[in-house]
Amino acid sequence: MTLTIHRGTDQIGGCVTEITSGKYRLFIDIGKNLPGCKTALPPVNGLTTGDGSNSFLFLTHYHGDHIGNLDKVLPGIPVYLGETAKAIQLTLAKRTCPEKLPMFERIETFTPGAHKKAGDFTVTTLMIDHSAFDAYMFLIECEGCRVLHTGDFRMHGQRGSKMPGMLSSYASNVDYVICEGTMLSRDGAPPISEHELQRRAKKMMETTPNVFVLCSSTNIDRISAFYHANPKGRYFICDSYQKEILDEITEEHGKKTECYDFKYALSYGLNLDKRMDENGFCMLVRKNNNRLVKNVLDKYKDNCLMIYSMWDGYLDGEAKDQKLCDFLAPYRDNPDRYKELHTSGHAPPEDLKRLFLTVNPNKGLIPIHSEKPELFRKIIPEDKLFFIRDREVFQLT
Repeated sequence: MTLTIHRGTDQIGGCVTEITSGKYRLFIDIGKNLPGCKTALPPVNGLTTGDGSNSFLFLTHYHGDHIGNLDKVLPGIPVYLGETAKAIQLTLAKRTCPEKLPMFERIETFTPGAHKKAGDFTVTTLMIDHSAFDAYMFLIECEGCRVLHTGDFRMHGQRGSKMPGMLSSYASNVDYVICEGTMLSRDGAPPISEHELQRRAKKMMETTPNVFVLCSSTNIDRISAFYHANPKGRYFICDSYQKEILDEITEEHGKKTECYDFKYALSYGLNLDKRMDENGFCMLVRKNNNRLVKNVLDKYKDNCLMIYSMWDGYLDGEAKDQKLCDFLAPYRDNPDRYKELHTSGHAPPEDLKRLFLTVNPNKGLIPIHSEKPELFRKIIPEDKLFFIRDREVFQLT
């Protein structure tokens, strides 16, 4: 059995992983590069070119840097994604790229803890905590070898505390771990938990009746934090597209935990104006709001708080999003009207080490999804690390 990381051994995002056994090829993710990264995706035999009749593609989650090149996949290759993740992606596609709906509709789905057969491979789907909802690690078994591909993960989100126990139960006796290392190259204090973020959001909202929040429409844990931080009696408002996503989450997961019960979220309409004036509100917004939402922003522009809850890399540097900066410009110059409140969707070094110690792979760890994979040396014993280059064929023995 061999491993080839076609792209992703020294960059964040855009990763494509292949594990081969005999005539079968198992691929994991096919993402687009993050802004500022110029490494081209090479032709991938059995996935984007050649014969794909014995190939399978598993997607860890729906972020663009993991599925953004799905349109390059050969027709006929089975593609798998989490059940709720597919529903969210379909809702997003209807709004942003309806021409790609057939591509997403053909995706097959799995549920947490499923054992999917893919040729000679058995893939166990382990649901994890990430800023994308319904994200997964994959435990891959073939030829007597067990490989854990972590995808993107963290332990400081809504479900993160359950991860060590889940790994101990389902990822024992693993030979290799293919592990993301996003946070290794990012400076700063350790990320706060989503629970702490919710506590801080509540404190901010208590002093300001009119609050706008800019966060990813598919970061369900983040939306949950603001939803539950919103003071009692105030409205929680979004547009119809966001409401459709929240309704899907509520229907599928709201009965399991109140964390994902958004039954009191309202889609904005003019009928809410008077009650918003009287009671206050928390409203989810985006840089490309529709006309109605823009009218609300204009109405409260001098009497509101704008909370930015996304990666600060979009505001400066190589990944800067100028449209986003222009949208926030009227608020950023006034500290009374603008706050940044965010936490990462990725594991900091101490949690990468915790995963390694919990799984305790027999052979070792192979870095991926990191700009500085060599920094794994600070947390993982040297004799348990295998550094490979893009497109290098590595024997999994």
